Amino acid sequence: MSGPPLADGAVLVADGVIVAVGHASDLAPSADRHHHLDGVLLPGLVDGHTVLEHSDVRAIARPGPFHMWLRAVLGFTRGWDGERWMRSAHRGVQDALRHGVTTVVDSVVRGPAVPAAGRAGLRGHSLVQVMMVDITEHDAVLEAVRTSLQRPANGRTVGIAPHSSYTLGTGVMQALGALARELDRPLQIRAAESNAEIAAIRQGDGPLVDLATEAGMDVEWAPDGVGKGAIGYLDSLDLLGPGTSVVHGVWADLAEARILARAGVPVVCCPRANTMLQVGEAPLERFAEAGTPLALGTGSAAAAGDADLLADAAAWAQVARNRELVLWPSPSAGPISLEEAAIRLATVDGARALGLGDTAGILEAGRPADMVGVAIETTPGSVYRDLVERGPGRQVLTVLGGLRKSRRNDPDVPWPELEEWKDL
Repeated sequence: MSGPPLADGAVLVADGVIVAVGHASDLAPSADRHHHLDGVLLPGLVDGHTVLEHSDVRAIARPGPFHMWLRAVLGFTRGWDGERWMRSAHRGVQDALRHGVTTVVDSVVRGPAVPAAGRAGLRGHSLVQVMMVDITEHDAVLEAVRTSLQRPANGRTVGIAPHSSYTLGTGVMQALGALARELDRPLQIRAAESNAEIAAIRQGDGPLVDLATEAGMDVEWAPDGVGKGAIGYLDSLDLLGPGTSVVHGVWADLAEARILARAGVPVVCCPRANTMLQVGEAPLERFAEAGTPLALGTGSAAAAGDADLLADAAAWAQVARNRELVLWPSPSAGPISLEEAAIRLATVDGARALGLGDTAGILEAGRPADMVGVAIETTPGSVYRDLVERGPGRQVLTVLGGLRKSRRNDPDVPWPELEEWKDL
């Protein structure tokens, strides 16, 4: 909702759209059916960066160096056939819905996630991921991406996800950015995620350069680097502007945070993935000082282990405390507690930062009826703190477009195993 938390609140829904938000006693007479929830009803959560097709890669989600994890992901999926990718994508969609996520910005590796997300009704963007491409494959890959952008996507917006500066040639990055601008499509780039990335781009050395070399890539930024940080490099390529978002930003300095703020480019923070991959913490104090817009993401089950965005909200609040922040300058609510900021980043503020504010992140009349129920006891005065401290893992209800997508009666009873896609 657009107002303060309500005790004994209710949402009146008709034809998949919110008709009214208010006290249950006021709205109940207008409803044909009533559904009761012991807990908190929130807007459907907005995962600003995930990889639905990597759901079955969660087996490698364990602490370790980033560059080793990246090699593990590539190796784990190398032999997958089309059916395996499809199965993993469907499980990723199920996992998101079970955790109350109704909007996703999804990097699509092979393709099955687009129809899987569309059939489920998930809102947001499906971004064609481009990775390990150099100047020799430039033309063929660009044409393939252009073709992919024209395919039907069940109501989702199809955009481009150039994986990162260290897995793509400079010319390829520029061409993908130009294509996104030409067709007015969203662009999302992983940047400043690890110190190894900074070493690769700035100096042209380190384990990520070794990865590109072993793949036989002919990239313009190697072997001497470009003498810039990851964000500065993207800025020099004219890749930062409307429609672009950056994922991670862990190693962004204050000057780069200001570049992002001036360009209106949001940073999608993935704190659990950052911890798992031992890359450090997002410099939230720099983003706060610069006014850089933020959103939250899980990063994928391969990095975070699951799709629990409330767990990332809790992790974000802890990072903010670690960075000695006390309040957060929310663009929608002004200075607020870190716990309220974390929940807003998972809903209204994250949606607006990503250009999805018209369809996601808020419970308000005329909006799609996307909601998540979290089974915790709380009060209006402590709801944000309680959601952050006790909400992760206690999602019991997800409604998308007025339709129940997941439901369990007891938050202490684990969900059943994720289903095979053929059984859905």
